[in-house]
Amino acid sequence: MAGVDAYKKALHKTASGRDTEYRLLAQVTASLIEAKDADGDMRTNPLKMRTIAVALNWNNEVWAAFMDDCRSSENQLPEKLKGGILSLGIWVKKETRLAMSGETTLDMLIAINRDIMKGLNASLQANTKPSIPGGSQETPNRLASSTRKSV
Repeated sequence: MAGVDAYKKALHKTASGRDTEYRLLAQVTASLIEAKDADGDMRTNPLKMRTIAVALNWNNEVWAAFMDDCRSSENQLPEKLKGGILSLGIWVKKETRLAMSGETTLDMLIAINRDIMKGLNASLQANTKPSIPGGSQETPNRLASSTRKSV
């Protein structure tokens, strides 16, 4: 939870919360990509399982912090946007459980983070153009992936 506490502290100290959120999502998404690309099968390789578990737990903590922020009375985002973030956060928690059990890959969690980063990037583009982890890979179609694969 130290990462989430650091996020909250940094968010209050920086000029742009969006920039902080973008950088945090970039870091956690890079961690998810690294875990996904690690050699071996998580069911037989304890090192891969640990790498995946650490990345998934971090991602879950980040989304929990986003959800806590949306529930805060000080949050000035439009209600519809807060509701959307809360819904995504619930989905992330469920998808994380599936990924931890090997019932799905990390692809959709990575894709959701990238989508959020793209939205944050739109508001940051006036200053600089941050890079999105994993390059310019297309976001997979969430509706088309009804079959789940193991990591």
